[in-house]
Amino acid sequence: MAATARLTAPLPPAAVHAMARIEYALAAPERELITKVGQALGWGQYWKPSAHLGETATYITMWSQHELNAVYERVGGTVTTRPVQRHVDNVTWNATEIILTADLPDIGPVQIVTDWADGIGGHDLPVVRATGNAIPEVAA
Repeated sequence: MAATARLTAPLPPAAVHAMARIEYALAAPERELITKVGQALGWGQYWKPSAHLGETATYITMWSQHELNAVYERVGGTVTTRPVQRHVDNVTWNATEIILTADLPDIGPVQIVTDWADGIGGHDLPVVRATGNAIPEVAA
């Protein structure tokens, strides 16, 4: 015996709008946190985390050690490193991730990370010196 599909009626427009308002209200704390983090880091109220990169209001990726250094010089924090493996398009490589943990007032800890990029220099940057020489110099 074949199963009969039950058709459901579409929601009335008033119900759709009510659900959208509820969803918007429930997301308010996260929107407020994102705004506070952006302002605390000096990026302004319109900064938003890039979800496709795995970013959240309290976990942010930077493009380079130079950008990470600018944040470090602005807000300070604790700098650590860890070895990581990255995978993109069936290619795997080892990298050193630099992690800046900034304890932002009225927000709490926020992690800002980047991978060390050999080709652009930066051993003299304060954020790299704060790692305690965890990034070895590569001989030219």
